[in-house]
Amino acid sequence: MLISGYEIDLEKAISIIKRAGVRRVGVQLPDGLKRSAAEISGIIAETGAQVLVSGDPCYGACDLDLQLCSMVDLMVHIGHSEMCESLSDRIVYVEARMPSDVGDVVERSLGFLTKSRVAVCTTVQHSHMIDRVLGILRSHGIDAIAGGPSPRTRHRGQVLGCCYTAARVGAEEALFIGTGRFHPLGLSMATGMRVIAADPVTGSVEEIDSQGFLRWRYGIIARASDAKRIGILISKKPGQRRCVTARRLRSLGRSKGKSMLDVYIDRIEPERILDLGLDAVVSTACPRIALDDARRYSVPVLTPPEFEMALGTRNDYVFDEILEACGEPEST
Repeated sequence: MLISGYEIDLEKAISIIKRAGVRRVGVQLPDGLKRSAAEISGIIAETGAQVLVSGDPCYGACDLDLQLCSMVDLMVHIGHSEMCESLSDRIVYVEARMPSDVGDVVERSLGFLTKSRVAVCTTVQHSHMIDRVLGILRSHGIDAIAGGPSPRTRHRGQVLGCCYTAARVGAEEALFIGTGRFHPLGLSMATGMRVIAADPVTGSVEEIDSQGFLRWRYGIIARASDAKRIGILISKKPGQRRCVTARRLRSLGRSKGKSMLDVYIDRIEPERILDLGLDAVVSTACPRIALDDARRYSVPVLTPPEFEMALGTRNDYVFDEILEACGEPEST
């Protein structure tokens, strides 16, 4: 069914609810779909189950509302593909797909491509169109390849803000199909490839220039190099929790004479960080917190590789990625 411009198939969830006699259902939606919460909950409620909608922000499959999950018999997580299989017995992932055809924008992107071998990447919203994209490119003599799936992704060519393994197929150039600039920018920084971004919604095609973004990040790293009191943010969310990385960074900071504080946190927000009285923080959670939201914070927010650069133990810039399906184990 079409809801808020997305194709959302609720039949799988409804079938499970009816078959298992589920009495209480939790619904989690990304912000772009929250206005449809009443419509979606109304459809599910027709099964006779009580529906509780999470009002908290949701930024991905890794961003599960664990408290609501503990209160219901089944959680319906809408908009993202399945990630943490260990939790999937009580969670149903329902993908939201954009029906926009990609043909025209892919044809327009041909004039931007300069290599014969191209990696094709997209988000879950357009993953059902991947074969169409490959077919168009190949019909023009381009060796188009979509890598994956991976432990964190379920579809060929699918990338996340924290995972770009689908692009690592031996190509020198990448074509990203999707909306927004964060994913193609991350794709460029993570792989070092030339990236062309084609938006099937607006019809725009552009080459991504990551140099300005990198200059800005280098400035933040320089500011953080003088910080004395540094917090290591450890996410409570299972898909973002990186305890091993946090311990390594804590030890590294202390070896350089820094005062280090481990901060176990759910919602990472500017006022919560300000209240801690720190000079800088390192986020081991979603890379987007440091890279996309940094301007909201009064202190430098670094990714783990950026922290290593601030300490002088790393010279090259490396994009922060999370490759494990459910974050890192509590210990090695």
